Amino acid sequence: MSPVLVKLRPWLEPAVGAVFFVLWTVAEVGRYQQFGFAGAIALIGLSAAIALSRVLPIVALALISAVVVLQILRILPPAGPTSWPIYLGALVVVFEIGFYASRRVNQAALVLSVPLAVAFGYLMRLTAGWWGADRLPDYTDAVLSSTIIALGLYLGAWGLGYAARMSVSELRAQLLLRTTAAQLEDTEVELRITRERDHIAREVHDVLAHSLAVVIAQADGARFIGTTKPERSDDAFHAIADAARSALIDVRTLVEGLREDQGDQPQPGLADLPPLFDQLRGAGMTIDAQHFGEAKTMTPAQQLAVFRIAQESLTNALRHGGRTPTARVSFDWRGPGLAVGIASTGITNAGVEATPGAVDGHGIRGMKDRARLAGGWLTAGASDTDGDFVVTLFVPTGDERPAEGEAA
Repeated sequence: MSPVLVKLRPWLEPAVGAVFFVLWTVAEVGRYQQFGFAGAIALIGLSAAIALSRVLPIVALALISAVVVLQILRILPPAGPTSWPIYLGALVVVFEIGFYASRRVNQAALVLSVPLAVAFGYLMRLTAGWWGADRLPDYTDAVLSSTIIALGLYLGAWGLGYAARMSVSELRAQLLLRTTAAQLEDTEVELRITRERDHIAREVHDVLAHSLAVVIAQADGARFIGTTKPERSDDAFHAIADAARSALIDVRTLVEGLREDQGDQPQPGLADLPPLFDQLRGAGMTIDAQHFGEAKTMTPAQQLAVFRIAQESLTNALRHGGRTPTARVSFDWRGPGLAVGIASTGITNAGVEATPGAVDGHGIRGMKDRARLAGGWLTAGASDTDGDFVVTLFVPTGDERPAEGEAA
């Protein structure tokens, strides 16, 4: 609801009461001329009851009851044959009470329903115009019929008001429920973000704490023994470089993991390569895997990079290798790291470069990014000799790193 309507809302009932009074004194002026000022008092009482029906419902009920009693006692003249619809103003008051009033006021209104209905029935019997002068029924039947009609209108108006009240309350409850649900969802999102931040903080701490501690210890040692035992300081510098390189690779991998929704599932490594080869062989691909040298220790992030790059390369070979895709895979541990060579037949450089997803991390560009994050490098292209497409990957495991493009 707009602010203007909120400000004008308290004036609705007084405005309705004023309109009710104006209609009966101006537009219908002829109906009360015969009663003079005394007849206007009843109109004033009913109009005031409508105006006060929301803020002072008890006073509104009292005004209606007072008008009816005074008319029965002939202190005020009852409504005439053409002015009896003035009593319909009481229905507006009863509707407002059912809609706005408290429980006790509603109970009082229901208790007064029967005596007020009897009073209205008696007043209607006095008004010949209600029945028609030529067909005025028996006195008792007329009062009883008028009372039943008045009671039905009274309870109907109150029931409509109370039903509208329940409907508005239900709508407000639904709105409050939706608002609360939205707030809970926002709170859940904020909580999830907070948990992710805590998880990131723990990951960064776990990644950097050990490596930085080693770097600090080795740097302090090198500073103290540098002048007396220079040959040992060289070992300390190598240890510092190894620790810093490992920490850099882990941090890069962590940052990359923030961009990829990897969840909490275990990530594949070198041990998962044989099942990958078997799966591709089952799809009709011929794979020849060779291993040279003794395997060295690699971090889980580096193993994941090697697995994903091999998976991507072989998948491209299977996709573009025609009916008889063939690939030769070599793992060479004899250098300062792991050198992986993947040569596939039946695939062109243009075919791989056109692989969908090359821009968003699934083609050659994505493989190069993975190799870089693992601390290594990657080259890919068609061979000048036999036309095979060759992917060369190097991931360091020691303190040396060959230049990009050096033969694996």
